[in-house]
Amino acid sequence: MGEKTILAYFHGPDEAQKAKEQLVNQGYETVQVDNFSHFPGPESAERYFNPLTGDERRSLTSLIEGVETGDDSRVMMAAMPTASGMADNASFISGRNYLVTVVCDESKYDEAKQLLSAHGGYTEA
Repeated sequence: MGEKTILAYFHGPDEAQKAKEQLVNQGYETVQVDNFSHFPGPESAERYFNPLTGDERRSLTSLIEGVETGDDSRVMMAAMPTASGMADNASFISGRNYLVTVVCDESKYDEAKQLLSAHGGYTEA
């Protein structure tokens, strides 16, 4: 029998993690939880020294947005409304930005989809 992949989107990390734990407890081996964002990860972090405070600080984006990034995306991130303080939401991605990925046998596909849905996951048919 072949394998199938399920992508389930969740509102919060707790829901996604509980779904993953239950799937693993039921014998599913390939289960992964990810969070996606409109900002890149800290792979290209650069650090700067703040001469006023003596602290090592990264940039406006790391101080305000809470992410570290390289020069290539820092300019765009500083232009975000959250960097100016004019936004009422700390993140522009609100919704289902936690992803649970499951790879399973075709025979267990429907069971896994039902379990993900029971935990609040959205799976497209």
